[in-house]
This record gives sequence, C-alpha cells and structure tokens, in this order.
Amino acid sequence: MDTLRLDDLQCNGLKILQYTDGYCFTSDAVLLANTVRCNRGDTIVDFGCGNGVISLLLTAKTPCEKVIGIELQRDVASLAVKNVELNNLQDKITILNDDIANAPDALGKESVQVVVCNPPYFSADSGEKRESPQIALSRHESVCNLEGIIQSASKILKFGGAFYIIHKTSRMAEVITYCSQNKLIPKTLTLIYPKISKKADTFVLTCKKQGKHSLNVEKLVVYDEDGNMTQDAKAMYNKLYD
Repeated sequence: MDTLRLDDLQCNGLKILQYTDGYCFTSDAVLLANTVRCNRGDTIVDFGCGNGVISLLLTAKTPCEKVIGIELQRDVASLAVKNVELNNLQDKITILNDDIANAPDALGKESVQVVVCNPPYFSADSGEKRESPQIALSRHESVCNLEGIIQSASKILKFGGAFYIIHKTSRMAEVITYCSQNKLIPKTLTLIYPKISKKADTFVLTCKKQGKHSLNVEKLVVYDEDGNMTQDAKAMYNKLYD
C-alpha cells in the first residue's frame, strides 16, 4: 500500500495525499469539520484522525490555536504527518500515533476545549467484510469501540468543553446514551438527509461537558432532487474563518 494520489480539498488551498488502495475520507469527514465551532486559542483533538483531513480543514474553518490528531494505524498516522507538512501546518497540527484510550494520559485530563470524532460506523460483529485491513480498521470497531471513544473524550475535555461526533442514525440511541453516561450532555442534534425525499441516514451530535439538559434538533438536506447541493449545504461548506 504505497501508491498515493494528491487531492484538492477545495478549501483555502489545502491539499491531501491519500492511498489509492486504502481508506479514503468521505463527505462525512468534511461535513463534521464544517460543523465544529470553537473560540480563538482553543485546542481541538481529532480522534481517529486518519490521513488528517478533518485536522487540516479545522485550521481553515475555526480560529483554534492547535489541532492534535490521534491515529492508531502507523502507516495512516505517517501519511497524516506528510499531509501536515505538505500544507506547511506543522505549527498548528500535531499528529500522535497512539490509541484513543491513551489520550487522557498523553494529553492530560481536562486539558482541551474541543474533541471531534468521525468513528468507525460498524460494530465489530456487524459481519461486513473488507479486503484491506486498513479499511477494516477504519470502518469497524475492532480496536476501539464507541463507548471507549466517548469515555476518553469526556476525560480530556475541560468543564464546558464541546464534543462533536458524526454517526449513522441506526446507532443514535447508543451515541446519546454513552454521551449522557459520561457527562457529555447532548445540545444539538443535526439530522443529515442526502435528499429531502430520502430518510436521514447520518447525524452530527454536539455535546457540552456537564452542560444543562436542553436539546435542539436541526436538519441539513445536502442535495436537491436534481443532485445539486442545497443552499444550506453550500453555506456551511463555503464557510472559512477570517
């Protein structure tokens, strides 16, 4: 797995290298990055950062001071480092080749303001088979699970810190339950509709650590019936931090 291609992220001149025969980022990663909000000077941790796409976009989409990407797979983490260097963002992004479970020890408990995660969507026993081990690890909870991800996020977030996660609607109950059990109180639930004529298949949940219980439900329709991106989606995707 050594063949790479160069893609244009179409945002602030950012470029990204991806393995042609490995896991490549999807629109869900871009969608999540466009959802994140933070204050100037905040540190954002990107759990399971993959090749670094979310980390890269966050430097253009938010006023954060620093992004720390954590990726378990050594070859993928190395590629993320290359992408940071490719975009001359070494002063903004740090990539750690480590397990998400080790984040509280590596970064310190209650040390950051924001955590984002585009996790594996399928449980370890889902039965779906993928030929590439890299793809399998990126799509299945074989080495990390949803509960463990959320526990680590809660531990490293400061009081009032924000947790952003994107997932499939079929697992929404699990996500909300684990977040609530770990003091990450759901504040905004955005249902993602591929088209208005289709059911929502994905959602973004924003939580606040030890926040008050109140949940705002929103929706985003990505494409109209002709396959054109909606104005709401365009407005979000085109957002840049000035």
